[in-house]
Amino acid sequence: MTTENSIELLAPAGSVTALKAVIEAGADAVYIGGSRFGARAYAENPDESDLVSALDYAHRRGVRVYLTVNTLLKETELCELVDYIKPYYIHGVDAVLVQDFGVLKVLHENFPDMPLHASTQMTVTGPYSAAMLGEYGVTRVVPARELSLRELREIREFSNLEVEAFVHGAICVCYSGQCLLSGMIGGRSGNRGRCAQPCRLRYTLTENRVGKIAGRNKPFSGELLSPKDMCTLDFLPDLIEAGVCSFKIEGRMKQAEYGAGVVSIYRKYIDMYLKNGRKSYRVSQKDRKTLLTLFNRDGFTDGYLKRHNGAEMIALNRRTLSEQEEKARADLYEKMHSRYVEKDTRLTLDGKVTVRVKSPLSLKVTEQRTGECLTVYGEKVQQAESRPLTEQRIYDQVMKTGGSDYWFRDLTVDTDGESFVPMAQLNALRREAFEAMNDALLAGHIRSVRASSDRNMSVDRIENSAPATSGTFYREHTVSVDYSGNYSEDPQTEAVRNTGSGTERFIRISAEVQTEEQFRAVLSSDDVDLIYVPYGFFCNTDADDGQLFAKAESILKDARARGKKLSLAMPYIERNDGIAQIRMIDRQIAEIGYEGFLARSFETLARLRKEGIAKLTRADCSVYTFNSEAREFLESFGFDKDTVPVELNKKEILNRRNDSSEFIVYGHLPLMITAQCLKKTTSGCTHDHPSLSLTDRKGRTFKVTCDCDFCYNIIRNPVVLSLFGEADFMKRTGIRQVRLIFTDENTNAVSEICRIAGRAIHAGSREDVPGEHTKGHFNRGVE
Repeated sequence: MTTENSIELLAPAGSVTALKAVIEAGADAVYIGGSRFGARAYAENPDESDLVSALDYAHRRGVRVYLTVNTLLKETELCELVDYIKPYYIHGVDAVLVQDFGVLKVLHENFPDMPLHASTQMTVTGPYSAAMLGEYGVTRVVPARELSLRELREIREFSNLEVEAFVHGAICVCYSGQCLLSGMIGGRSGNRGRCAQPCRLRYTLTENRVGKIAGRNKPFSGELLSPKDMCTLDFLPDLIEAGVCSFKIEGRMKQAEYGAGVVSIYRKYIDMYLKNGRKSYRVSQKDRKTLLTLFNRDGFTDGYLKRHNGAEMIALNRRTLSEQEEKARADLYEKMHSRYVEKDTRLTLDGKVTVRVKSPLSLKVTEQRTGECLTVYGEKVQQAESRPLTEQRIYDQVMKTGGSDYWFRDLTVDTDGESFVPMAQLNALRREAFEAMNDALLAGHIRSVRASSDRNMSVDRIENSAPATSGTFYREHTVSVDYSGNYSEDPQTEAVRNTGSGTERFIRISAEVQTEEQFRAVLSSDDVDLIYVPYGFFCNTDADDGQLFAKAESILKDARARGKKLSLAMPYIERNDGIAQIRMIDRQIAEIGYEGFLARSFETLARLRKEGIAKLTRADCSVYTFNSEAREFLESFGFDKDTVPVELNKKEILNRRNDSSEFIVYGHLPLMITAQCLKKTTSGCTHDHPSLSLTDRKGRTFKVTCDCDFCYNIIRNPVVLSLFGEADFMKRTGIRQVRLIFTDENTNAVSEICRIAGRAIHAGSREDVPGEHTKGHFNRGVE
């Protein structure tokens, strides 16, 4: 169980003003972004000087500060990371919150004594991923917000890491870190801290087989992807008893008054439980109303702690505030402003100044909160020749604390009435006392920078590993590139590439299928080398283990007869529910000779590694390797195959290692993975894998697949990706395998796309898929 001393109330700070306000309201710790690399790029993030001052301000008050570097970094940005972090490391930042595996690796190797926290953007959904992070210096995880109390407890007990959980504020409809919607629609990627929140808009849902929503006579319209804000006051005792140590409030984009108001109420109830336990724990209606007034979206939800999903969690038709409600909110914010933003927050000192002839001038100060006590001394006091300093004159001068962070609650003057000291000496003595108190209060925080060892990634190493904008890149097959568009391929590589049979193909083609009909169509193609079959092929609850095993063998036999290899495409989200069946099938697949596994979640990746089959596993594009350091992180755990992230453009693809990487060249890409089920929200759960369509205000229709085996929805891009016209580029990147993703294509379409892919990849054809298609981020990338 979490102990009283380890309970932490963690508050958002989108600005230095907000940081000071939430500290005054009772936060034990704050999380804040700097000028770079944070997940709230549009907050009032402080620059280096202001953030260093904020660190010192918080530490003088015993409050911890966590710096957010919770975005994905491109290859060329890594060389700036160590220098960016260094001043905050020196000034004692208490932890850095990270999303990117490459960032984790670089920070752990360069600052090995600095605590690292895994952001919810890492999509930690189970104990295996948490434990794997612990092996690389992570001390705390922020699991996916979709997890239940039981799952949070399991992560804590299995990994022995600290667990931080969101308890109040906005929640995303998509599993954090898995949303590509904003980036695909407008180039503002949530993985880069620039989400435009298209999920908060209105959408219309239809069920494809009936043209409406079953049980209704028309399509369903509303803010279908917009969850209500979370409020978990009623569950604080459960969270504490589940082992959660840090209670996180969302809101770096909100005003300081909001953060302070929410913190003050959660402070009250955490303290109430710690003092009296469950016996007298009751949440007042007045406090609920205050939280609602501060901000809500059509009321609150208590989140996923005791449910998997539900319509009651979604703000389907959010209304505007009435004039009376607007006034109540304005009045409340004014009250919070006066109480927490405008309030004098200087540290309180008691002091004693001694001014006696022939004795050193001295000032003793004691800080009220910590009891820290120290004395500073000046020169020997001289006898006054005519007008000795009075006690009042000395008092008035020392009390002039000006713009410092201290004030005297009580100041005693000890003088003999015969002394004279220049006012400048009293001022200097006071300044020296304040500086000494600063040093004393910050003594446990200030660090020195040690030289990086050979195994650590120093700034020089980062710079040397990041490719320049032209020149030779590290590849399995050497490639020279300049950004004018001129490419040269070394002769040995050119000799390997060919268009005929009988010689190894330079680039293999894989195909990911969803149905057995698509599987049969791909089997008939001479151009496809590897087939990813879905896990759903083996989730028939009416079949026993023997029948499922026989099916896996039969499919493999058919593939081998056509000269093809098989891999198993794992679920997009893996949680502990159903883990026993997953493990059984995994072992069987590995034993009978499948090529391996396509791991779409970090939890799957970590579990397969624990089971000793990392070498058979490819990380999908949803397990991000934006940079070479991220790839090296996975390689250090035995994973040497990954997928090129779909948010990188062609220049950025060239700037990363691509050996052993697979590149997606066709398909309706997943843009969201949601625990919420659109079918259940609008008409109830039928558990029959319905196919839905979601249309936005601009008429774009997104494909929605309901995975009822693992209870999540996949929302896909309405326009199909096609990069067949870029085959020449692919051959010069070091990529050795490209993938086709099939969703709802019929068998004729599957066969035709395989033919087009083969001609483009193997024969250099410029033929492309018919109809509307997109190149995704290939040319533009994301911000």
